[in-house]
Amino acid sequence: MTMRVKIRKEKSRYLAYFIDSRRIVGVNEIGSVILDLLFNQGRHAEEIANAIAGDYQIPLSQAKTDVAEFLAQIKTEVHPDGFNVIEQEQLEVPLGIELEITTSCNLRCKHCFQEHHGEMHMPTEKAIGIIGQLADHQVCEVSLIGGEPFRHKGLMEILEYCQNRDMAINLVTNATLIDEDVVKRLAGINRLVVIVSLDGTEKIHDYIRGKNVFSKVDTVLRKLCAAEIAVEVTCTLNSVNLPIYRDVIEYCEGLKIPCNFNLFKPFRSEHEGLIPDANTFFEAVADLLRLRRDKGYRIGLSNAAIVTELLGLPPRNECRATRSGMVIDVTGRMVTCPSLNAAGYYEVGELPFFDDNFMETWRNHEAFVRFRQNGLRECQARSFIFNKDVHGRDPYGIDAFQEYWHNKEAATAQS
Repeated sequence: MTMRVKIRKEKSRYLAYFIDSRRIVGVNEIGSVILDLLFNQGRHAEEIANAIAGDYQIPLSQAKTDVAEFLAQIKTEVHPDGFNVIEQEQLEVPLGIELEITTSCNLRCKHCFQEHHGEMHMPTEKAIGIIGQLADHQVCEVSLIGGEPFRHKGLMEILEYCQNRDMAINLVTNATLIDEDVVKRLAGINRLVVIVSLDGTEKIHDYIRGKNVFSKVDTVLRKLCAAEIAVEVTCTLNSVNLPIYRDVIEYCEGLKIPCNFNLFKPFRSEHEGLIPDANTFFEAVADLLRLRRDKGYRIGLSNAAIVTELLGLPPRNECRATRSGMVIDVTGRMVTCPSLNAAGYYEVGELPFFDDNFMETWRNHEAFVRFRQNGLRECQARSFIFNKDVHGRDPYGIDAFQEYWHNKEAATAQS
């Protein structure tokens, strides 16, 4: 039977990762048994209650009630609109990793952080070896990134290996190299989500990524949907596409696929024209949240601190890097934050290589410890880019947002 929930012991509790929905919850020992019996062994609620009553010496009537209440609570916690609070905690083992398998790319996007596009490819055997070690340590999710992953000749072999190790797979792509044969092969990969970069409707997307790219992406998205492959769009907001973010949402709604938004970071002088106005960005986040709440649009937002502030929830950090996730670049180095590295913060050789002791490195290497100590409340990369100081003001962070929102509400009250 296909595994649907990966369960691992973490300190004094168990973490249950729902592979299909990419949600994670913390449970006690009995909760972990209930989830395993239900989702991985296909047992019915009555069978589960009987097993719990016998194994833990609980009256059957109480076991039935406990199982029903527990599953009702789990249904709430794994809802797509919920928050993975556990991702904010310092875990003993990463939940997921990003693996850069190539730097090669067939496009030259205006907002790309890569100044020089090399042709580096992680050897297939090395990528599979890394994924194997991660799976052995009960890492739940792998995101394959580039460059453009479809420029890597061993991509399908890597995907199949991830599938065989019960890993949830995210494949981040510009979609321009996906043909009919590739769609058929992707349809055979379980627990795969294809994440397609889309920076606007036709005119804007082609301005950023190149002539006729949108039409190729549109065709591929429709083929992926027709093949019933899980697909999502990710849109990087900048000064050019910020005014038309609603058009992107409507396009995605027409295809019935989720749309995720993140924020552009300027890495080079030629990026200056793409820097969005902070206040306009804040208004867009608030509007996107309203659309998600009021219309049920499937919108993903990466700005956890601002979103929780708008929802009136307990504060969250903007960043979860090095707490529940890890990045491995094409050379095999473990990276705290790819954006901070791309911005030139780290010296050559300062970041460690992935090896058999990667867990100890992830927890205690100087670069990772210092990154956590510098604070995750806002984005260190943005602070460094705009101030040359990771402790500087993040113009798009929670402090700037709170200041803007306070001034806006004060002005509204006076009018």
